[in-house]
Amino acid sequence: MNARWQFRPPWWAILGTVIGCAITVRLGLWQWHRGLAREALDAQYLSAEAAKPIPLRVDTPVPAGADAALVSVIGRYDGGRQLLLDNQVHDRTPGYQVLTPVRLASGGIALVNRGWVAQNPDRTVFPPLPVPDGDISITGLWRSLPQPALRLQIDNCAPADASWPRIVGYPTVADLRCLYGVDTAAGMLLLDPQTPDGFLRDWTQADRRFPPQRHYGYAAQWFAFAATLLAIFLKLNLKRRP
Repeated sequence: MNARWQFRPPWWAILGTVIGCAITVRLGLWQWHRGLAREALDAQYLSAEAAKPIPLRVDTPVPAGADAALVSVIGRYDGGRQLLLDNQVHDRTPGYQVLTPVRLASGGIALVNRGWVAQNPDRTVFPPLPVPDGDISITGLWRSLPQPALRLQIDNCAPADASWPRIVGYPTVADLRCLYGVDTAAGMLLLDPQTPDGFLRDWTQADRRFPPQRHYGYAAQWFAFAATLLAIFLKLNLKRRP
């Protein structure tokens, strides 16, 4: 009698495999796109060296995707209402990206990413976040707000009476306008690494501590996890019957 193959996995195995593969593939795509974005930002900085920055206004269009535009800003930092973007790791050290609002001389508010700082073991103790007094004149790359691999249901705007600085997840445009008012620009300025009054900034071509290739490597690992999960599912549920 010829043997035949039988494939009758239980429903929970199918559901678990679908969910697991969906998550790992999504994370792989996210890392892949982060690598592409890093390459694009590197190219933007290289080309921006010869470009003339445009003055940033609250209604300046936000470049799509990983694109960016070199801009200049005149205004004042609002050091009393800073944000700390959570879950930002550098050299295996947890920390934050420091997001500081600047009141534009032309009117409105824009958000400036001043770089990475390490997290205190006691998360109720914040790192020092000094800002210069008076008017500032800075340059940097104007781009869209960063996107997470999986967006969690976090209310970055409430409660209204919370103290500052605030630890936030990846804020949306709606979050920023809830926090700072409707006259808030829809993007983020990556502060030029040569500009003072910032922190660790690794988005330039010169700083290769986290190059695109590392993102691509992480993407390959996530895709490999998905393939392994699918292979295990098939091996456990595809049986040869006499």
